[in-house]
Amino acid sequence: MGDFYQVSFGFFVDFWIFVDFFGNFWFLLSPRIHYNVFYCLYLMENSSGTVGNVEEETLASRCRQDLWSSCGEVKLTHEQQRILNHRIEPGQIVKIMAFAGTGKTSTLAKYAEKFPELNFLYVAFNKAVAEKGKRVFPRNVTCKTFHSLAFGSVGKLFSRYSFKDIPLQKCADFQDIQILKIKTSKVFRENLPCLEYLSAQSNLSKLSLCVFPLQINVEEAKEIWHNMKKLDGDVEKRYKMTCDGYLKLWQLSKPKLSGYDAVFVDEAQDCTPAIVDVVLSQTCGIILVGDPHQQIYTFRGAVNTLHAVPHTHVYYLTQSFRFGPEIAYVGATILDVCKGIRNKTLVGGNQKGAVRGSLEGKITVLSRSNSSVFDDAVKLTGRDRPIPIHVIGGLARFGLSRIYDIWKLSQPAEVREKSNLVINDSFIQKWEGTSGFFGLKEYAEHVDDRDLAVKISIVEKYRERIPELVQRIERSHVSQESLADYLIGTVHQAKGLEFDTVLVADDFVKAPCGSDASQRRTNLAIGTVPEDEWNLLYVAVTRAKKCLLLSKSLEHLLALAGERFLRVELMSEAAKAGASRACCVSGCPNTLDSNSRLVVRKLPLTHSNGSRDPGGFLCQPCSRQRFGSLAPLTSFPALQEQPCQL
Repeated sequence: MGDFYQVSFGFFVDFWIFVDFFGNFWFLLSPRIHYNVFYCLYLMENSSGTVGNVEEETLASRCRQDLWSSCGEVKLTHEQQRILNHRIEPGQIVKIMAFAGTGKTSTLAKYAEKFPELNFLYVAFNKAVAEKGKRVFPRNVTCKTFHSLAFGSVGKLFSRYSFKDIPLQKCADFQDIQILKIKTSKVFRENLPCLEYLSAQSNLSKLSLCVFPLQINVEEAKEIWHNMKKLDGDVEKRYKMTCDGYLKLWQLSKPKLSGYDAVFVDEAQDCTPAIVDVVLSQTCGIILVGDPHQQIYTFRGAVNTLHAVPHTHVYYLTQSFRFGPEIAYVGATILDVCKGIRNKTLVGGNQKGAVRGSLEGKITVLSRSNSSVFDDAVKLTGRDRPIPIHVIGGLARFGLSRIYDIWKLSQPAEVREKSNLVINDSFIQKWEGTSGFFGLKEYAEHVDDRDLAVKISIVEKYRERIPELVQRIERSHVSQESLADYLIGTVHQAKGLEFDTVLVADDFVKAPCGSDASQRRTNLAIGTVPEDEWNLLYVAVTRAKKCLLLSKSLEHLLALAGERFLRVELMSEAAKAGASRACCVSGCPNTLDSNSRLVVRKLPLTHSNGSRDPGGFLCQPCSRQRFGSLAPLTSFPALQEQPCQL
């Protein structure tokens, strides 16, 4: 009955919002009321026996070889069933907007099982995801990555030969040269369509396209591209073809993915223009699956296919099987306040979860940048008691050795020689005999190599401590996640993963706090902050399964939505619990009104920095300040005696 009372109370306040719509206090309402109503209606819609327990990770681990033939009957939500009722036809483009943890992989697997007479191609960006697909999908699904398809058609031709990197130009005066910044070059975009893959998909440091004379022109760039493509001729002019290079060549060849009735495109929000062109040129059915709110790779040239590409049919997956309603509520609030998404939003399952939890058990710290990850590693490994840590993706992927090599480059040549400091990274090594550390730094700024710039900033921040810190982190790092007390990493590294307890670092975009909450909330939703920034925060929050620890900025964002973690309770229950009669608001001299039947309680909250707000009860003036014109609902004695008549 407690849950029913809460939802009924929500309906009552929702009615009050309508009556007071033109007043000054309607925006103070917590979005929890809207979310409770939305969640209640969703559960009612699924109460006809179709609510399921489809869970991607559980299914994958339980049924490795032949998932759907060995598992028992899997119940589906009404949203999943609606997708399965659609039989894909040639030429159709079907979009599945799947929010975080909503079982998109298991839905596609069940879809393929329902139509065993059809052949499907499942295409992903990540090799590990494609390998997992081979274990999860039935036998009528072929699982590949886009790059493996391109390699099988084009890339394998280049693997038979030996190529050299495009050389680093040896210029006497670094100030007199220009970085070839293809990433934003209007010349290349307008005049060299064959080089579009460079502007949209390639990392200049990986290409070893470094410094070019000021006189570089389109013809020289075309010559480089020509020499990358050629398989014969002068060995000295034959340059290495990158993976994104042969992907572009594959696209230009207008490939036909024959033998398939439909193509599943996973993480469709991360498609590049080249991949979109390949997919849309197919004559079979196309099913694009992804979450538009998890698009965090626009800096690599990704376009949100789920918004940009026209469709013939669209479906939604909104119920997450990863977490319960509390964590889902925080994710939904981010979408509501920061992106204006409210008609279709994220709802949680029946799992228990908390957003006011404690710093106990294994904790995953998710940050926006690698700089913060390094800072976390320094803090954790500097404690008196050694703490085993694990960097998500491993130390090699994080680039700890490259940070050490950049520090070596920053040392004077005589120091490197005397201390036998050998630079192992081939790219960093190239700068040793030319413009050195400052040349590397200027290069990173010119070509906007963010990853390299972050590593340089780490070296500049910790300076002579780098060797000792690198050794300390290496000693504390464990290769298996299960052996670590703390997992640390960026959101980009954690995308597609899930963890029991997630601590959201405070280096994400800052939500404003203080007065003028309505105007500040409006500004967030109308695009004053790049959408990718809110997507990063949304992805971080939705990695949590059981417990979410809020950063201070995330608390401010929830406060903008009117969420202050307040709850109305019976005064009699508060008295039984031995509650203090003093108001819990700092500096307030008032006490609780003993004649009131109801009292407002501020729930305890553990912050991500380890501090704790014990909460407590609010006096009537402080309740009025927070609830505005709705304050009478928290103090009317008659409210408990007479039910509301709507």
